[in-house]
Amino acid sequence: MKTFKIILFIIFLVVLATFGIQNQGYFLAITALHIDFKIASLHYTVMDLPNWAYWGLCLVLGLLITGIRGLITAVRLKRQVRTRDERIESLKGEINSLQTRLDIFIHDPYIKKHLEEEARKDQEQAATEEKKKA
Repeated sequence: MKTFKIILFIIFLVVLATFGIQNQGYFLAITALHIDFKIASLHYTVMDLPNWAYWGLCLVLGLLITGIRGLITAVRLKRQVRTRDERIESLKGEINSLQTRLDIFIHDPYIKKHLEEEARKDQEQAATEEKKKA
């Protein structure tokens, strides 16, 4: 799979180089960018630059905007993970406290005796029901 990606990348570079060489006249032409907001005081002309510089500038701006959006998403997800981890830790603490209370409850001799009697009664009832079915 890694070899396939490398070959695909090389093919992409060859196609890009071919495109650039065939359109060399366009990319090396020097033009000025005119920004006109249809208001007399808001008319601006950027210095003369080659077209490849404008293309590169647009690419860099697009990458920056995408990177910032990705960073914002990552920060938001990190915050969600942190709050959920805190919630998990609080629930684990609650489970431990309930387990401690249950252990105390089960090991109490009076309660343990009562639980054993209830278990014995349940077994006797199950045995009598089986005899009735048979």
